[in-house]
Amino acid sequence: MTDTPRRPILSLKFPPKPKVAPVAPVRWKCKPCGATVTLTGDEPPEQDIRCPACNARLGLASSFLADPPLIEKIRARRLPG
Repeated sequence: MTDTPRRPILSLKFPPKPKVAPVAPVRWKCKPCGATVTLTGDEPPEQDIRCPACNARLGLASSFLADPPLIEKIRARRLPG
């Protein structure tokens, strides 16, 4: 069991994958009820964003994730921080 191999074992050395910095969640305040809505940035662009408290439709994720956000199409205010 302690026999050494006849040939050296080759190994593939790939460069390490670059780490993507995590995106900080963005907090919004629902205009109809005032509850806090947190967006992580992982939402698909065509997903409806709804308030967890009152279930109001606040807008599409693409409107929230645009730079700058499309304020006229969103029923929420961005919280500072």
